[in-house]
Amino acid sequence: MPKEFKSLLEYKKSKKDWHYNPSVKSKDCKYVGRILNFDFSKIKGKFEKKKEEISTELYKEDIKNGKLIPTQLHPESKAASKLDHIKHGYNEHNSKYTQWIDNRDKLPKEFDKLKNICGLDYVTIACFKQNPGNTNPWHFDAYGAVKKKGNLNNADSKKIKRYLLFLEDWDWGHIIQVGNNVLSQWKAGDIYTWSYGMYHLSANCGISPKWTCQITGLPSKKALHLNKKKKFILKK
Repeated sequence: MPKEFKSLLEYKKSKKDWHYNPSVKSKDCKYVGRILNFDFSKIKGKFEKKKEEISTELYKEDIKNGKLIPTQLHPESKAASKLDHIKHGYNEHNSKYTQWIDNRDKLPKEFDKLKNICGLDYVTIACFKQNPGNTNPWHFDAYGAVKKKGNLNNADSKKIKRYLLFLEDWDWGHIIQVGNNVLSQWKAGDIYTWSYGMYHLSANCGISPKWTCQITGLPSKKALHLNKKKKFILKK
């Protein structure tokens, strides 16, 4: 990140890859459709217990020569994003979440069916649990795992798609915002996607945990968001 920029968000605005105007009524995410026969209630108890992670926690690999200097960080580094969160007032008390990622953790085998139906290459999948009182703040994803898995160049990396799958029906206080679009009242099985580099957030201001699933990969011709159908059935 060039030294004249004091934050990742400021740098992103300079790239003019989006309007960055909260007053614009833009369409920033797309409804893909609904998977009708993935019953999360039957597998919810199969997840291994994990310690919560924190959106503002800096990792050892984010530290260079004993210091972390924002202006010297790569624009897509996790540390640059975390520093923005800290700058905007988030901390270890209000940005917790639990995440199970297929290349790091053990996921219930039922999630393999989701990989198979999505029509994405170099696919990765993760499950995300957010308890009440927590926010995964305004950020964008770089999809490093998919890039590494497919050895993708810069042009192909920008074609990567993430499918956000809601595992349970919407409940009060559950919020997803993608660009200027705020999502609510979803049904279990609903899928949304958005363009590479789009800022988004997830918040739970409610009374129950919010469960979602992220399926990420390079779209093939069979990718769900290219399908005219809006209802999908998993193979048994």
